[in-house]
Amino acid sequence: MKYRQACEQDIDRIMEILKDGKLSLGLLNIDQWQGDYPKLEIIQSDVEQGASFVVEDDGHVVGTAMTSYNGESIYDDIQGAWLTSSDSTDPHYVVIHRVAVSRDSLGKGVASFLLAEAEKAARKQGCESVRIDTHEGNTPMRSLLTKSGYTECGIVLIEHAEEATPERIAYEKIL
Repeated sequence: MKYRQACEQDIDRIMEILKDGKLSLGLLNIDQWQGDYPKLEIIQSDVEQGASFVVEDDGHVVGTAMTSYNGESIYDDIQGAWLTSSDSTDPHYVVIHRVAVSRDSLGKGVASFLLAEAEKAARKQGCESVRIDTHEGNTPMRSLLTKSGYTECGIVLIEHAEEATPERIAYEKIL
């Protein structure tokens, strides 16, 4: 597998993978991503900003995520406590959002590989930790995070929940 920065030519495939993610969440009766989010415009912006990454397997894009080194303001108000004291005004962490794997690649270690590669990149950038959040009912993602060494730190409220539950379980991993 190969982890790389996404380019404009990947956008259609990223949207297909996100559609697979929406379907998987819906089958688990999770209200996350069941509306318009994540929209094409968001993905285009991620790619333009160099924040969108993909995983290729045998030359095919099979996974995607967005990483940000700019902090996350909603993480400043956590019901709980982060492992590190950094906040969004001076972040020493990377944020990972919009993790999705194509349905034909589920169970093949794509998401684990994606997280490991994002962590490796964050170490090179001098980050002290990785922060990520997910829906309480997203047991596959929660299991992956626990297996990958992330610690559950509390609850954050997302702003773009649409009709979905705004509470997300927040995790952090010290690098």
